[in-house]
Amino acid sequence: MKTINLNIGKRGELLWKCELEKNHKIIHTAPNKKFYDYDIKAEYNGVEYTYEVKYDAKGYEYAKLYNRPVNLYIEFKNTTLNEDSGIKASIANYYVYILNNNGVETAYVFDRIKLLNHLETSNYKVRGNKVGGDNNALGWTPPLHNLTNLIRREVVL
Repeated sequence: MKTINLNIGKRGELLWKCELEKNHKIIHTAPNKKFYDYDIKAEYNGVEYTYEVKYDAKGYEYAKLYNRPVNLYIEFKNTTLNEDSGIKASIANYYVYILNNNGVETAYVFDRIKLLNHLETSNYKVRGNKVGGDNNALGWTPPLHNLTNLIRREVVL
């Protein structure tokens, strides 16, 4: 199961890299090892930007199945190592969350620090990642509609 999830994550990174290639000059992906800083680094008009990219193939499916809003899963802690991970471990400027809705992939771009501050000061449900991951993390599950004022950019990929 872990291999499948890694491939899904790499799909999100590839999709976002392709989007950035439209107008960014120098693009680097993170090293292929344990590396929490960012997934993609790109230059635009002489300024360097970093992106943490997440891909969610099931958000809309679960919303329909459980008759609830579309929730994001934003990881913040590795329970195996008892340390920060995901949005808390990243130092990226932006947090990009890509949702697949029946083949239509949409990227929601957030300022990572503003999103993190919002999540830490709100009362969103915290869940493990047993269902869609490798059962070693905790993450907030805010409904997408609660984050609309934090979305910097929305892109259909």
